[in-house]
Amino acid sequence: MRVNTSKIWACLSACLRDVVEKKPHDPIEYIAFWLKKHIENERYKAKKAEEAEQYEKLKAEAAVEQERKAIRLEEARRLAEEELERLKAEQERKAREAATASKLSDVEEKDEHETPRDPPNDEKEDVIKEEEEDEQAKEAEGLEQIEEKNEQDEEESPDGRVEATAEDV
Repeated sequence: MRVNTSKIWACLSACLRDVVEKKPHDPIEYIAFWLKKHIENERYKAKKAEEAEQYEKLKAEAAVEQERKAIRLEEARRLAEEELERLKAEQERKAREAATASKLSDVEEKDEHETPRDPPNDEKEDVIKEEEEDEQAKEAEGLEQIEEKNEQDEEESPDGRVEATAEDV
């Protein structure tokens, strides 16, 4: 393995410069701790550089994914607009067909009016009114019977309380 000697000499010269400036009691021990700390710092810098590189890659991937998402949304919007236009055209076509059919039925109705008519509406209304009156009379009779039954039950109850029976309900 080939080691870059210029980095080693730069590191050692910085270490020796620091030893000369600070003049520690035990320079050998100071150099050992200084070199250990220098190696830790270099590893930390390398780790941070790698993390920054990974962050940039993730950021680029996110930008690409965001662009893809925008394209998909635009495509979905375009398809929805096309579907809406197709539905509007279909509704307009159906409306025209219905208008044409109603015009045709109007013509047919005019032909039917020339045929013999149904009995007058007044007679039909009289029959309907009679049926309604019969139903109302039946309901009134039923209510009267229920009231009579309740009065009888009240008279039979010893303490005056009304007791409901299955027939009343």
